[in-house]
Amino acid sequence: MPAMANNKSNKRAYLVDSSIYIFRGWHVYPEHMTDIDGNPSNAVYGFTEFLHELIQLEQPEYIACAFDAKQTNSYRREIFPEYKANRPPAPEELKRQFKPCRDFCRAAGIADYSSNRYEADDIIGTLATRLRDDGYAITIISADKDLAQLIRPGDIWWDFARDKILHYRDVEKKFGVHPELIADLLALSGDAVDNVPGIPGVGYKMASNLLKKYPGVEHVLENIHKISEMKFRGAARIQRLVEEHKHMLPMTKQLTTIVTDAEFKGPKQDLRWHGVDEDALHKMFDQLNAGPGRRQRWFNLHPV
Repeated sequence: MPAMANNKSNKRAYLVDSSIYIFRGWHVYPEHMTDIDGNPSNAVYGFTEFLHELIQLEQPEYIACAFDAKQTNSYRREIFPEYKANRPPAPEELKRQFKPCRDFCRAAGIADYSSNRYEADDIIGTLATRLRDDGYAITIISADKDLAQLIRPGDIWWDFARDKILHYRDVEKKFGVHPELIADLLALSGDAVDNVPGIPGVGYKMASNLLKKYPGVEHVLENIHKISEMKFRGAARIQRLVEEHKHMLPMTKQLTTIVTDAEFKGPKQDLRWHGVDEDALHKMFDQLNAGPGRRQRWFNLHPV
């Protein structure tokens, strides 16, 4: 359990990067699991089990789930059409399980959000910014390193499945830069997972070296001519590479920076968890062909 997660002196909001836990359910639970119509339900099962464990463990007063919807008007692909172009499409058997996962959130009384323009990261970034302005500390539930850029003192990044936790100071120990420079780190080094190009020959370590001296892509660009004077092997070569690819850096910084003022669809009320809607949840469990034990565990959960 994260330290400070139940610190009652602060309001704390839990923001869930839902897709990761849906995909995990898809991979972990057997494919033969189906709902009453014979449709695959293993991803839904895994996601709902994760949510139950999280709520039971943390008893969150405030919680929301962010979902990746189909990006019909993608903010990042407008900037770089090849963004995430290396990813194969999700199997249909998985894609059809995303809606039941969102429906389950609503039946369980958990606020859910999505956008056809912005990613779940941007939804979490925007919610975190709004909530922080209202005095909340934030716990981000995700395995995505990109979201570490949102952590501020008092916040937590929590890879729930692996029980790995990063506080503000831990981010620099892990990545070599503090959270505010994670987007710059990824802009320089690139991000193969999202098909974001970086400067050839510049990995995390080299990028962090540059950013310690010149904190921010903008400062690196202003001081390219000084890189060769830095005290590391191959500094002159790195200077040439940065000079050669400097035209890419403003674009890659846009791609790797999480949006904190995104517009998206979701409930207008605050994120306070008021407990489950028993009628709606019974209907969901009927559809999912769930047994009495699984139902009762949810109905035993109560708001703090």
